[in-house]
Amino acid sequence: MRAIYLLFYITLFTSCQSAYQFTPKGFLVDGDDYFVNIERNLSVYVGDNFLNYDKKSKKGLQNLHISRADQHLIKRLGYKADDYTVLFTGKSKNDTAFRLITLINNKSEDRFKNTKALISRDGFSIKKTVEGKYYYQTTTVKNQVIYHAIVPFKQSLGREEYLSLIYIIPKQDFKNFDIIEDLAISNASMFRSNYIFTPSRTEILCPDDNSRGHFDYRIPDQFIQKDNYTLLKGYLGGESDSNKLIIYRVVAPGQSYGSFVVCKGLYRIELTDLHHRTIWQDKVIVDKDLSD
Repeated sequence: MRAIYLLFYITLFTSCQSAYQFTPKGFLVDGDDYFVNIERNLSVYVGDNFLNYDKKSKKGLQNLHISRADQHLIKRLGYKADDYTVLFTGKSKNDTAFRLITLINNKSEDRFKNTKALISRDGFSIKKTVEGKYYYQTTTVKNQVIYHAIVPFKQSLGREEYLSLIYIIPKQDFKNFDIIEDLAISNASMFRSNYIFTPSRTEILCPDDNSRGHFDYRIPDQFIQKDNYTLLKGYLGGESDSNKLIIYRVVAPGQSYGSFVVCKGLYRIELTDLHHRTIWQDKVIVDKDLSD
């Protein structure tokens, strides 16, 4: 009996060890076009196809749970849990909803170690445009069309990093790869050269310079997060349900203030954690000229 229990715990431990993990410190701000991961200094373009996960509709992006079916698919495509982590999984908000699984290979300080663990590109075709290139392969698995794209993220010799985009479309809903190819090539274009990690958004659509002003904020001392990254979001209008995103910034641990140029008006600002739980909120009136 003891031997059976021992075997059970060894099996359980092994299965837990081999499970795919999410890369920490990832988020999507609704109203922005990029999923961001602070841990890897990486932004992934997702366009207007995704919002954060909604439990009722079961659509949107999330980075908390990987289904057993998705884990089987990832493994089938050649990804090892020791060599890759998942950035996010999700289902598009559109009527013909495709799913997306995104992975990135683990980094290592040892030259060539992480490069040797990269998934093989044998059997992949190359998609090239004036904007960039990526590798891709299509297949069908259990009545699902799979478009598997590999986008070079960093190509420093011996320390290459590849972003993998796995698109899953129900066979009965499949029409073409237009949306999928647009997302893949947009990311390839972004990473092609001199990529700088600057996760933020500022929308400035003012009639003229005289209608612009400084959006200033200072987080009260009791709400400053000294150990964690947070998100500062600004929405047009002062109502609690206003959802027109105008600005957002990643707030580093211990940071308490900032200033941005926006159109004059009333804004609701909100400080949240990376899971969008509200820490502090306030109203800001932007009414002074930029020269003031």
